Amino acid sequence: MDERRLRYLYAALAVLFGLPSLVGGGAAAMLLLLMGLGQFGHGTLASVTLMPLWGLAGMAGCLAWLWLSAGYLMHGRAGLRVRPVWWWMLLAGGLAALPPLGLAAWWSVTVHAEGFGLLLLGPSMLVPAAMLLWLRPRT
Repeated sequence: MDERRLRYLYAALAVLFGLPSLVGGGAAAMLLLLMGLGQFGHGTLASVTLMPLWGLAGMAGCLAWLWLSAGYLMHGRAGLRVRPVWWWMLLAGGLAALPPLGLAAWWSVTVHAEGFGLLLLGPSMLVPAAMLLWLRPRT
């Protein structure tokens, strides 16, 4: 497939899977960060450390996905030749999206279709992020 068609395919995946997850997952990440910081001094050690870190990882993943997507859509594969920190941030966001993915799978099995709404909290962004990793130029 030529580069132009790959960009169109990626743009379609980004609109269908990435943008809804960016809105829902970004809001959930910000909420986790603020809730964790708001419990500082009052909550347990796990809630004071894990919630802000999880929210920060989700926000880093959203920011990295936006940066890498814009770079690819504007410059092609050359736009994906960025500093490794952007790829590490995307990895952190992908790891932050795994618990909602597991919860959605478990909940959709036990409670039926209601669990699919959790896919908008970040896991659907894994589809365009995986395509970015696949397109990433090897140096």
